[in-house]
Amino acid sequence: CYRNITLKGEKMDFITNVLLKNISYLWMIFFIMITAGLAKEYHLFAPAFAYVRNTFRSNKFVVVLLSAIGGVLPIEGRVTVSAGLLDTVAPKDGPGREKLGIVDYLSTHHYYLWSPLEKTVILPIAAFGLTYVAWLGLIAPLLIVTFAFITWYIWSQVHNEEIVITPGNFKLSSVLRNVVPMFAAIGLYIYNDKWMVGCFGFLTLYYIVISQQWSPKKLLGYVRWDVLAWVGAVIMLGNYMKTYDTAWQTMLKSSMLDPHTFVGMVIISAIGLIASFFMGSSGKFIAIAVLMSQVFGHEYFLWFFAIDFAGYLLSPTHKCVVIGNRYFGTPFGTYYKALGAWGGLMLLTAGIITFVI
Repeated sequence: CYRNITLKGEKMDFITNVLLKNISYLWMIFFIMITAGLAKEYHLFAPAFAYVRNTFRSNKFVVVLLSAIGGVLPIEGRVTVSAGLLDTVAPKDGPGREKLGIVDYLSTHHYYLWSPLEKTVILPIAAFGLTYVAWLGLIAPLLIVTFAFITWYIWSQVHNEEIVITPGNFKLSSVLRNVVPMFAAIGLYIYNDKWMVGCFGFLTLYYIVISQQWSPKKLLGYVRWDVLAWVGAVIMLGNYMKTYDTAWQTMLKSSMLDPHTFVGMVIISAIGLIASFFMGSSGKFIAIAVLMSQVFGHEYFLWFFAIDFAGYLLSPTHKCVVIGNRYFGTPFGTYYKALGAWGGLMLLTAGIITFVI
């Protein structure tokens, strides 16, 4: 009898601490996917784009805002959205057109470091049990060098005469109805992350109402089930490694994979860099960084994040480079020069903080 009670207790402990813990983040991603699908199909954010084009007279500022808005929206393939926006202000045969490919890329990829809508933020928050504010504190050094690099590139490499501003249609009522609720949901989530499922659940319901799209088949068609499955598996594996000390974890920490030795850290880092480079996926690179941190120590997470993110940025399977090349004719060599500099700055920063300070 005592043994049966013990086994039931262990089973409940496994279900609670491994299978169910932090699973609410999957619901958050689920609702964001539906919201994004509705926003993209029904052009709910188009009035906000028009407002930016029509209001600001500084050509560089227009470029910054257009790319920023295109990047922050929770839309699958937002690099294409941002590229389309920037394409409207770039002369077809202008001398600086190819530079906007880099601007488009930079402006839509720093969100992976801080946006509460990104799985690259959601996943480590869930795996490490962090608050959003704690996450910002952890990632702040990489954010600082990232924004410094992006600011330098836009203001030193892009010139006003290389940009042509085209007027657009704007309705304030449409912006208030379509865009403000999304930022309100994000704000409430940042204020209290326990409200995340409710915030984005109500936001999804709101967009269903204003778009009048009631078909369950259509709504569920916006969901990337493979992404949900991948994120769910990583969360549960992370929960398991936090709850139980396994033999394979001990094995990985020994011999040549000892993170406390120079050779061991080089090998571990190379594995993460190569895997992220060939996969070319934001979901996979953050999963690798989180899992390696779970195995080798949370104190190395910033380093693992930086090196795996660098591999992701430079990956030949990363479709965002191809999108910019198609829109703006940006040479691949120009891409890798800029992205290599960005990745190098992040690695230098993370390396100093992790191994020196």
